[in-house]
Amino acid sequence: MATIEEISGQGTPAFAKELRAMADEQLMAQQLVQQGAVHALSTLLKIGCTESNAVDMLASLRQNAQQIRKEADRRGKPNLFLSDQTAFN
Repeated sequence: MATIEEISGQGTPAFAKELRAMADEQLMAQQLVQQGAVHALSTLLKIGCTESNAVDMLASLRQNAQQIRKEADRRGKPNLFLSDQTAFN
């Protein structure tokens, strides 16, 4: 069974423990991240899980991420990631 990497990578009990220890802002951020992943994967399944569709979606997400980094720079805010965190390039 394929799984998405969890925060600690140590399974559900460790993940739940880490969630309980998070500040409210971190918990909200996790909700955004998880729902983004749910949306992306459900969209991929809806349109057809092909390499072409996945590559197109990844390219679109990477463009959006770059625009977010530029806006953070414009505002003088830190970027959480200087580059995309991908396993597929």
